[in-house]
Amino acid sequence: MATEQDFKKCLAFLFQVEGGFNNVPGDSGGATNHGISLKFLAGTGDYDLGDLDDDGDIDSDDIRATDSSKAAPIYKKYFWDCFPMKEIPAPIAAVLFDVAVNSGPKTAARLLQETLGVKPDGVIGPKTLNSLRMITSDYNFADQMCIRRRNQYVSYVSRNPALSKFLNGWMNRVEKLRKHLFEL
Repeated sequence: MATEQDFKKCLAFLFQVEGGFNNVPGDSGGATNHGISLKFLAGTGDYDLGDLDDDGDIDSDDIRATDSSKAAPIYKKYFWDCFPMKEIPAPIAAVLFDVAVNSGPKTAARLLQETLGVKPDGVIGPKTLNSLRMITSDYNFADQMCIRRRNQYVSYVSRNPALSKFLNGWMNRVEKLRKHLFEL
């Protein structure tokens, strides 16, 4: 089951794939640094974690002020602790966390549920956890989630061709994640 040490390993991986500051045209998240986007940060309304430059608002200056030490508690609160990680095997938790960061916690929960074959409601509750306990290989299941994730990215692009400029990066991210699973 996922531990605090697993969170730290997943966070280190995330910082490798997310990189530093960028503001790519067409990216719905807007300005982003260490994977924390302005759209997300402003949407939380969490001034304790979000007003990173301590000027009383959450704006692109806060994104520029983001470093790994400021991003870590945001990731912990909004993308790790939102799931019952102590009941989820580490490799599966790693995929869940990465998908949550990249597409939101509900999308991550639905990906887990779809891979399990349970009704995807975006909430990891008793039925999802019971189904998860039946998994015989955590690594194989996590890999199945990654394959499903690749298919989601292709689906995003087929529905919105303007996203095609992100597809190679997304696919590379999934492949790096698949390799990361064996470091847990």
